[in-house]
Amino acid sequence: MQWCPYCDKVYDESEYGICPYCSGQLEEEVEERFFKICPNCGGVMYWDDYWSCTNCGEEIDSDEDDNDGIIVG
Repeated sequence: MQWCPYCDKVYDESEYGICPYCSGQLEEEVEERFFKICPNCGGVMYWDDYWSCTNCGEEIDSDEDDNDGIIVG
């Protein structure tokens, strides 16, 4: 594996002679995740079969549709 000092991504140098992200051969996968504001502490909750707060650990058993928005990252 090779680390690119320009874009800070890791790629397989046996498959690519130069960084495939910088050269445009590969595009970074963009992940969309639903989020919810934690009613306990105001932190961010992510849904993974249930809502879980990344700050205080609060869990809410409701559907993914019960969200406050989408984070793209």
